[in-house]
Amino acid sequence: MSSKINERYIKEFFGIGDDPDGLQEFAEIKAKLVRLTFENNENICMVDDEPDGMFFLESGTAIVLDRSGERVNILSVGQYFGEYGALTGQKRLTTVRSMGRTVVYKLSSEDVVKFLSKHPEIYGELMKRVYDQVSHKHAQILALSGMRKGVLSVPSNQAPLSKKRVIIQYGIVLLLFLLSALLVPANATAPVFILPLVFMLVYVLITKRTVESLLLASSLAALLVYRTGIFASFADALMSTMGAADNVFTVLVMALMGGMINLIVVSGGVTAFEKLASRIGHTKRGVFLTSLGIMTATSIDDGLNMLSASYASYQKAKETGIVREKLALFYSMLPTVLCSFFPLSLWGIFVIGTLSATVKVDTVETFCASVPFNVFSIVTVIVMVLFAIGKLPLSKQLKDADKRYEETGVLWPAGSDRYLSVHDTEVWGKISNVMLPIAVLAVSSLAIRSFINKSFVVDSAVGLMVTLAFMFILYCFRGIMSPEQFIDHMITGIAGSTLPIILYLLTMCFSSLLDCLNLAEYFEGIIDIFDTTAFLLPACAFLFSLLLTVVLGSSWAMYAIAFPIVLGFVTRLGLNPALFIGAVSGAGIAGEKLCPFTAESMNVATAVGLNPRDARVVRMSYSAAVAGITTVVYLILGIWVRA
Repeated sequence: MSSKINERYIKEFFGIGDDPDGLQEFAEIKAKLVRLTFENNENICMVDDEPDGMFFLESGTAIVLDRSGERVNILSVGQYFGEYGALTGQKRLTTVRSMGRTVVYKLSSEDVVKFLSKHPEIYGELMKRVYDQVSHKHAQILALSGMRKGVLSVPSNQAPLSKKRVIIQYGIVLLLFLLSALLVPANATAPVFILPLVFMLVYVLITKRTVESLLLASSLAALLVYRTGIFASFADALMSTMGAADNVFTVLVMALMGGMINLIVVSGGVTAFEKLASRIGHTKRGVFLTSLGIMTATSIDDGLNMLSASYASYQKAKETGIVREKLALFYSMLPTVLCSFFPLSLWGIFVIGTLSATVKVDTVETFCASVPFNVFSIVTVIVMVLFAIGKLPLSKQLKDADKRYEETGVLWPAGSDRYLSVHDTEVWGKISNVMLPIAVLAVSSLAIRSFINKSFVVDSAVGLMVTLAFMFILYCFRGIMSPEQFIDHMITGIAGSTLPIILYLLTMCFSSLLDCLNLAEYFEGIIDIFDTTAFLLPACAFLFSLLLTVVLGSSWAMYAIAFPIVLGFVTRLGLNPALFIGAVSGAGIAGEKLCPFTAESMNVATAVGLNPRDARVVRMSYSAAVAGITTVVYLILGIWVRA
């Protein structure tokens, strides 16, 4: 018998005693176990295969893939799989593939059923585990796999369009493009930029499809600028955007950051803080404050910090009786807000890249100077700390949730069943595997280029390269993954950054085309109108950017439009640009929290086990209140700055 799948393991799994009958049963099972070895990337079992047995993982690591080939789970030494098919006789639901050299023990379906038929109590317990996983955890995985960051998420968009609607919708779009090319003269002095800008806003309101709206609006703007046909014009515009040094830098950094984040997750980053949270969070206040600390420590990415904190606090939140609506509020409000204070977060990199490409300011220094003026984020942190310590007034929804728990003991509202997660820890991570790379990233980004240039320079690209090299040594030395697995996970993370990168390039392309259509010159011509009311500009900039984000459903799309317009006014009026960068930055976060169709509701609902509708309502009610407070603060700041 092997070191892990040993006598004790088998006896505990099958409930075998040390009496003579138990020893005989153990000998029978031991004789039936077949040892199998799989090399890297070999399929142990495949989706839709006939179930021929269940497996016990003796050594190595295996990944679980869904029907589309997406990874949905990681299996480590001592875990088992294939029990669903063995017990039900139904075809495999997933593919299990080895990562590196993997050894398993296989027990045929016939032998599994034969043994369990003698022990109905064990059979019942195992079947309960199987169906708990299928009905809860698998549903959670399916929901997680549908997440999309930075774009609208509307259920109606999942249904195919009818042929009639395709013809009508895109026929109208094509007609508009042709009329624009024919009727709008080249080099027109009129504000032609309004046409693609209004088209994008109207189209995204109708369709709720951000990326498609940006693609079409950029194509229309390119047609008006280059006049070489729809496709040739758009290709020229994209080539110009992708060739800009600032955009190349930002895309590189976003890709490397995606690789780093995925490596942290695979190394067990999501579970790294679970043991720490179990020792600290003995009260409701402790659970919330511990979660705040975890999110702050892992705020290089809002998805990473939300999942790390929600996973770590899951059990303690259940034990202390925290209703899911309160968890949803906490994890809705804080993750992106905390990332907005950190210039080396994925969010910060996107904003800095947008500023660099659109307004050509000293971006990192200006971004850092804008953080004290990001009033929405600051107020949100204050409000959530008050909430954590029980000093914030509760909304009716939260009061009703507390009342439900007091009367029934149920932590979640009706309709949350499919989102309730079963948190079985699969890979125990170490906090040092998370925090050491983050520390190396911060130090190397600040120090290396500064040392070379003999002056202070922040270079996140160099910092990320150093960090990835450090992670390679750290993870391989600790045996977390092989060199080949490290590269595979890094590439997977880079591939996962495709959507944010596409959004960035499209917004940069659209912004540059609006400039070519005289956007800056137009606003320069009407600047005198705002001279006497400049004290209103901080609040107006916040509200304008917030509403634009709600319409677009994406702060990232908004930034490329709002920054050039707002900072164009600011520069010509001689106002502090850091104040307005903070206002626009915070407005993007506020707008996404107030937009009813962003993917955030699904993200949070899946993380805490709650109906997305309830997650959305609780998020929007508090976000609206914070946005109102923020507007008042900007009115005060406007008067103070103008004075």
